[in-house]
Amino acid sequence: MTEYTIMKRLHHTAWLTCLCTGTCLFASCQDFLDIKPYDKTIPETAEDYSAMVHNLCNDLDEGTREAAPILGNYTETSELESISDNMEVNLSDANTMLSTYIGDRLNNKQSVYQNLYKEIGVCNIILNNFDQDLGSRESQDILGFSYAVRGVCYYQLLRQFCEPPLSRDARLGVPLVTEFDMEARPVRSDIQSTINRIENDLKTAISYDIQNPMYRFNNDILHGYLARLYHWCGRWKEAREEALALLKKYPLLSGEEYKSMITTQYGLVGNRMIMSSMISGSSSQGVSGTLTHLQERPLSARYLKLFKEGERDVRYNFYWNKKRRNNRAIFSGLRSAEMAFIAMECAYHLNETGTALAELNAFRRLRITDYEDYTLQTLPAPDAQELIQADATGKALTPLINAILNERRKEFYMENGDRWFELKRNGGPEWWVMGKGKKYWTRHFMYCFPLPVEDVELNPGLIQNPGYEETY
Repeated sequence: MTEYTIMKRLHHTAWLTCLCTGTCLFASCQDFLDIKPYDKTIPETAEDYSAMVHNLCNDLDEGTREAAPILGNYTETSELESISDNMEVNLSDANTMLSTYIGDRLNNKQSVYQNLYKEIGVCNIILNNFDQDLGSRESQDILGFSYAVRGVCYYQLLRQFCEPPLSRDARLGVPLVTEFDMEARPVRSDIQSTINRIENDLKTAISYDIQNPMYRFNNDILHGYLARLYHWCGRWKEAREEALALLKKYPLLSGEEYKSMITTQYGLVGNRMIMSSMISGSSSQGVSGTLTHLQERPLSARYLKLFKEGERDVRYNFYWNKKRRNNRAIFSGLRSAEMAFIAMECAYHLNETGTALAELNAFRRLRITDYEDYTLQTLPAPDAQELIQADATGKALTPLINAILNERRKEFYMENGDRWFELKRNGGPEWWVMGKGKKYWTRHFMYCFPLPVEDVELNPGLIQNPGYEETY
């Protein structure tokens, strides 16, 4: 499928949606500026604002479609996994529910953009207007939560709609909307301003020190998102400091404790810190349906060959069954193993080679019985057939960073769409798969999802991502 064909599909879908719903093209552009969901009446009491926050908390817990872009949900995570190279395309099933490649999902990503801005709009209403008993603990929690959600929404927009900050093409950020203005037509900020907005919102949320567990984003979780942000942006020292501090509080698990956490579908068990769809029976579009259709696709041979230790690795034959079909519970959220990989990769980029290698070996000892530590001499060479051939800084892979990235890939299968974002962060390689008698290419530009077509057409100053410019 050509880039032009993809854009035609995006354009027609947007237009037909507007016709079918009886709305005009202004709707999308103004959803995140308007306060239409609240009947254009600013909430007045602490109870009104609390109700807004409670509704959003419930959406996060249930993994609803509208809130899914914030933390992810089962459907979002399985879709991202299906478009990465961890799963094979099922050549014999033309009716599979899983996507063949990212081009199948680009239309949907426009709604991700819109839903994130809708949630930002809710946060802006609270932050711009809430002034009820600002010294109370509840008020502090409401404000802290609103800054937290806005910061996380902008973090998701950064990862999905912008070039990775370390790439040579990283210039454009996203529109930064922090207050209500019906007449505004916000344009894209530069990428550093977007990063600054996220960092400022997360740090401001931390200053409120959220105490009510219902509001989810306590300071530990917010520091976890700072670690994620710094890691994504290549601020290695800061990312490592944040990650190591959390690892002390949420130590890594092994053996049966690890298995129990990974197989538990719901709840903050083990060292999980936050998750979407944490309430049994209420998660997005039915967990059982999502897990069932994952059985349609086998795991890729490339992924499986990473498990060179075979059954000595606790994850071997535990993540999949004998037919190479998924056997893992999907997870959308944050757990401390991610901090371990952030810390070791940051050590590598800070030229602390010995530390990075020691931390990699320590992690592998938790997953592999009778493990013999790697040395710099025994690290396997990078595989020339693998998609990732350069690290996040654009340098060719060394055996050490290759081993760190491979171990991360093994650990986070079926979590947060991690493999997709690792492909994007480490060069955005191009590749193709065969399916339904056709060759489907994942092009470099597709790692940055398209902004909604109608928003770009209504706002001449809003720059579309490269590859999606042509419409008719």
